[in-house]
Amino acid sequence: MSTELLKRHAELEALGDGEEGRFLSGWQCTNEWAGEFLEAVERERSGLDPTAYQYLDREDRVAACFRDFHLSADSVNPPALFFGEGATAIMFAICAWFKSEGTTEVFYLPPLYFTAHFSFQLLGIRARPISAKHGFEDSFVFHLPSRRSLLLICDPIWYAGVHTPVKLIDQIRSWQDRTGSTVFVDGSFQYMRWDNALTEASSKLDPQRTVRVICPTKVLALHGFRFAYALVPASMRADLVRTYNSLFGSTSVDTIAFARVAARSVEDRRITANLVRVAADRHRYLRTNGKITADWQPDSGYFVFEKIRGALPDGPLMDGSYFEQKRYREFRRINLLSPSIGALV
Repeated sequence: MSTELLKRHAELEALGDGEEGRFLSGWQCTNEWAGEFLEAVERERSGLDPTAYQYLDREDRVAACFRDFHLSADSVNPPALFFGEGATAIMFAICAWFKSEGTTEVFYLPPLYFTAHFSFQLLGIRARPISAKHGFEDSFVFHLPSRRSLLLICDPIWYAGVHTPVKLIDQIRSWQDRTGSTVFVDGSFQYMRWDNALTEASSKLDPQRTVRVICPTKVLALHGFRFAYALVPASMRADLVRTYNSLFGSTSVDTIAFARVAARSVEDRRITANLVRVAADRHRYLRTNGKITADWQPDSGYFVFEKIRGALPDGPLMDGSYFEQKRYREFRRINLLSPSIGALV
C-alpha cells in the first residue's frame, strides 16, 4: 500500500505540485485574519540578527509558552518539547532517531501521512498496519501487538476531519501501560475542534512513552512559514535535538520570529477559532444543500472526505488512494478553506 500511496503523491507533484496546491482537494488555504499576526512576526524579526545562526532549541520563552498552553488545555505538563521547521522535518528526524536506536519494525493505525511512509521506506523500517479500516468507519476493529512495540497513530484522522475515538485512545493507553510500548502521535491538526474544545484525548497517553507532533502553521493556516514541535519524553529530547540538527542544521530568523508569535497566538485562539468556524459553516452549508454527503460527521480541521453530488469540479481531486483508503471509491478530500471552494459553494 505505501508504494502505491507514494506513487500517487509523486504523480500529483508532477502536475506542478497539483496547481500549487490551490485545487479543491489541495493544501493552500485562504486566511483573512493573518494581517495582525504577520505584522507581529515582522516586528519580532526586526530584532533578530540575520548574520548569526539561529537555534530553536534555545527558545526558552517559546517553550514556556507552549508548556503553559498544554497545561491549560490538557491539564498535562509536557516532560519536554522539541522544535523543528515543520511537521515533515520533525517526523523524518524522529523516524531517523528510531532507526539509530535499532528499530526495524513499527505498527500503525491507518492512515499515516505519506512522509512517514517515505521515511520508513528510505530507512528500511517495516511498517505494519493493525487495522483494515480507519477509526471513523463502521465496524472498525484493530489488533495491538502483544509485545513491547512502537505504534504510530494520526489524531485527528486529518483527511476526513474526524478525531480518533476516545475509546480507542483509552485502549491504547491501557496497552501502553501493560507492555511498556511507545506511541508516536501525528497530531499536526490537533486543537482545531469545531466545537472549540481544547483537551485532546491523546494527551492522556503516558507522557514518558509518547511522542506527539503539533503543527502551529497548520493550526493557524499560515503555510508560508515552517514551524512545528513535539511533546516528547525527557529521556529522548537531547538525542532528538542532536539527530534533527545533524540532518537539518540551524533555523532561520523567520522561523524564530514565527515561533515566538505563534506561541502567543495558539493560546489566544482568535485566528484558529475563526478558521474552524468558517470550515464548520461551509461544511454545514454543503451538506444541507445536498452538495456533499457522508455517513460520518467531521469535527476538526479544514479537510473532509465526502462524496460530491453532481458533476465533479475540474482539476485534480484526491481520492482514497492518497490515504490508504480502499473503500468509498466515489469520495474525495475537500479543503473547506481552499481558494477553489467556489467550485462547490
